[in-house]
Amino acid sequence: MVTDLDTGLVPAVGLTPANVPEATVTNTISDDLAAQNLRLTELHIDRAYLSSTLVRDRDPNLEIFCKAWRVRNATGRYAKTAFTLDFDRGLLTCPHQVTMPFAPGRTVRFPAKVCAACPLRERCTTSATGRSVTIHPDEALLTELRERQHTPAGRARLRERTKVEHTLAHIGHWQGRRARYHGQRKNLFDLRRTAVVHNLHVIARQKHDQQAA
Repeated sequence: MVTDLDTGLVPAVGLTPANVPEATVTNTISDDLAAQNLRLTELHIDRAYLSSTLVRDRDPNLEIFCKAWRVRNATGRYAKTAFTLDFDRGLLTCPHQVTMPFAPGRTVRFPAKVCAACPLRERCTTSATGRSVTIHPDEALLTELRERQHTPAGRARLRERTKVEHTLAHIGHWQGRRARYHGQRKNLFDLRRTAVVHNLHVIARQKHDQQAA
């Protein structure tokens, strides 16, 4: 479901079978938006949609607002965030200032001999083959999201998604917690009908507020 944060209206919805990833719904939503000649300028999403086509195939001018996945090392040693990523030059630098080239979607393996002689080895790895760091295909975006959410302004932008949650609650009030029909086509029609009811409520409330002012 897409919610316009400025108006509160829902211009597009989508539905998937229960046995497929929810992020696949964005293909249907993209078709709905294209049919209305609507273009996204900001995308406020939860982490499940970071793998969606809306994010993966995004326009360079589309801003993504999402709380990034937490990065940690289960052993308590240096996490990936302790390494410096230079995206312009494609270089990864470890806490001991050893630099290796990297490519998105690949794993960087530091030389075993270098790691064995490193004074920070105990805080980094116990592997006999040296430290390895996996680079996400969209690592640049994830890094941007993590940096932003550590700033007051970034956290304020993330809180704007509460408007989406309110819309979901309103839609859920009318549609209910269970599908009414058998089959995706009928239930998508029902969801669209519910979105129209929601939009009518939003428009009526806006008119009432304008008259009261």
